[in-house]
Amino acid sequence: MKTKLRLFFPIFTAIMIAVSGCGKTDQKTEGDKKDTTKQNTTNQNQVAGENKTQTNTPGTTNELGIKEGMPADYPKDVPQPVNSKCLGSLNTTEGTVVTFESTDKPKAILAPFTEAVEKAGFKKGEGEMMSDDGGMVMWKMDKREVSIMLAWDKEKSNSSVVVTYK
Repeated sequence: MKTKLRLFFPIFTAIMIAVSGCGKTDQKTEGDKKDTTKQNTTNQNQVAGENKTQTNTPGTTNELGIKEGMPADYPKDVPQPVNSKCLGSLNTTEGTVVTFESTDKPKAILAPFTEAVEKAGFKKGEGEMMSDDGGMVMWKMDKREVSIMLAWDKEKSNSSVVVTYK
């Protein structure tokens, strides 16, 4: 039970970061009584009076330590959620957390994921919590663990998916 709780908080944090970071890319700001739209395509940094432009390219990390794209060490026996796009990954003491986004419902994502994980030899752990709007499932094999957390966002009509492995 303690292991589940220790995994829940980093996974929950990663989902919240992914959900909050996946909003609109345009922001309206008001200044001098006129509306302007700021495009978030590049970050402008001023360092010692010198302009530097940083563009987000695959493999870069942000200030939270989240790396864009799939991690290089993603296990071959852990499937990627079907019909999903990888948003990034984060290495923690509890394992590696990889966030995905999909337009499929959580149960449609979970079914093929479960089949592939169990085909790879993992056994489902205790305490599965799953509903139509999301949940969490965990598998174990020897000392390795894989978990998936899913959450449906009704406003955006998409699922946030977090796969954790160690």
